[in-house]
Amino acid sequence: MYDLFSDFFDGFDIFMQNAAAKEEKRCPVCSHTYSDFRRTGKIGCSSCYKVFRPQIAATLRQVQPSASHTGKIPSKSGEELRKKREYENLKKQLAEAVRNEDYETAAKLHKRVREMENEVKKS
Repeated sequence: MYDLFSDFFDGFDIFMQNAAAKEEKRCPVCSHTYSDFRRTGKIGCSSCYKVFRPQIAATLRQVQPSASHTGKIPSKSGEELRKKREYENLKKQLAEAVRNEDYETAAKLHKRVREMENEVKKS
């Protein structure tokens, strides 16, 4: 049996797909879309980072634990860099504890920060 409306709705689906593709945000410099990035894994130009920042950040969070790159620590002479990173991390945790009014944790972190400062002065 021939369905009179099936051809009409098939054409409507194609129309809706084309309309959605036209509405997608494009980079004003290279005219790439976020769909292009998802398909190829490559950004079109430096402006794309600004245009698609929220989508790219969300994608990065799915792929890796952090959106910022911290690099690797060299195996030789990396101890000093490790201590510096730990010290900076402790300072961030201390600021967060104070901001959250978690003074018990803040006191413990403050003590550890002071200990690390003394270690740095000795070396």
